[in-house]
Amino acid sequence: MNVEKHIGELLYDHNCVIVPDLGGFVANYAPAKIHPTQHTFSPPTKNIVFNINLKNNDGLLANQIAAFEKKSYSEALKYIDYFVKEINLQLKKGAKVKIDEVGTLFLDVEKNIQFEPAQTNFLLDAFGLSSFHSPAIKRDAIAKRIIEKEFKDRGPIPVEKKKRKVGRYVAIAVALPLVFAMVWIPLKTDLLKNVNYANLNPFSKNEVKLPEVNVVPSVINDTVVSKVIVYDTVRVPSVTALVAADTTAVAKNDINLDFKFHLVAGCFQIEENAVKFVQTLQSQNLSAAIIGQNNKGLYVVSCGDFATRKDALNELTSLRGVLPNAWLYKN
Repeated sequence: MNVEKHIGELLYDHNCVIVPDLGGFVANYAPAKIHPTQHTFSPPTKNIVFNINLKNNDGLLANQIAAFEKKSYSEALKYIDYFVKEINLQLKKGAKVKIDEVGTLFLDVEKNIQFEPAQTNFLLDAFGLSSFHSPAIKRDAIAKRIIEKEFKDRGPIPVEKKKRKVGRYVAIAVALPLVFAMVWIPLKTDLLKNVNYANLNPFSKNEVKLPEVNVVPSVINDTVVSKVIVYDTVRVPSVTALVAADTTAVAKNDINLDFKFHLVAGCFQIEENAVKFVQTLQSQNLSAAIIGQNNKGLYVVSCGDFATRKDALNELTSLRGVLPNAWLYKN
């Protein structure tokens, strides 16, 4: 009976096969390897080692023999015992005992059993893979590649391509000054200063959209000198802190609300601030009143109301001489 054949078959599915009274064959996983100098590539494998201390019977080998040879378990143990005695006898004679596909057993000078594994790969995941040699890629030196690239002969450029390149350069040379002028002139002048970009929307129903912040003028000596952006506060030279205003001092019905077109000077979230702003405009001899709240809940301060757009625009032109940020609002 070929016991060594069953040892090799068991090593494909198990990492340890014990031969009672002889030792155990242990399989250890090893990953793929690349030899840096020999340029060889080896697939992953199971490395087989022999451990003389694993002598206790675990029943794996005996059950394998009994199942495949159609023998009883006790008969399988007898075959294994005979196999071990034959190996020990050959070793004592100084011979090397080869276990097919597994490796070779032999005694060293100190009469200890040594094991030399075979080249069989018992890793099923690497079945069919073998080692191979790939020669190193020879690359030219960097200096040589530079010289070849620098002195490589090139054919003459066709006349048509030359003309195309010249025409392209001329077009670029003409376009660059124009692009520069289009960018530089608006930046250095006030060309874009008073452009109202909201009016560029063709789907807008009203003339302008009520702003999120309040725009009020800073008044000095009856003349508007600068634009001040405030967030619900009134900022004038004579007022350093906002105080509670007397809302009864402002008439909210000075402007006829039946008219649709109003000249808006500012919008406020807090009514007291709107009242304060109206008082500031009235102190500068400007007609001003609060016409109510818009759809965003802001109190709208107006300097005039009109029945027609034409009349409102005519007055807006004059009002902007005093309030540059005034705008037309359709009720």
